[in-house]
Amino acid sequence: MRLSLASFLRTATVFLVAAGTDLSASTMFNEASFSQIKFLEGRWKGVGPDGKEFFDEYVLAEPTLLRSIRHADSTFSKATDRSTVALKDGVIISMWGKFTWKATSLSDSKACFEPVTAPSSFCWERIAPDTVTVTQRWTGSDGKEQSFVLTLNRVKP
Repeated sequence: MRLSLASFLRTATVFLVAAGTDLSASTMFNEASFSQIKFLEGRWKGVGPDGKEFFDEYVLAEPTLLRSIRHADSTFSKATDRSTVALKDGVIISMWGKFTWKATSLSDSKACFEPVTAPSSFCWERIAPDTVTVTQRWTGSDGKEQSFVLTLNRVKP
């Protein structure tokens, strides 16, 4: 099963990862490492694979909780979907609906997640102060690795 990119983005909602750090199963995150996800804070506009615009907002609600909020339009006044990224017991988990991902790496410009109960992995990567890419990877029905990259642009107040 392939998670649609639009749905995936609602999750990715946050959104962490590898700036050259290989994190093994024994590696644990802490509040200081979690704070690196701040590069996602703010309001963002993207265009899905269907050509439709979407509007996401990332809010650091607590030192160990990032909320991702999908909005209906550029006014950011009506939330249509939500997801979270949270640190608990040294593990960073992203949750959207029935899907769960676990952070594998995190830096001040990249966050990567592998599926726990989801059909794909994803990474957020800051490529400029006001630009983030989201890369989703999955295995196609033909057994070949697939990927899709989209760009989020910061919406200035």
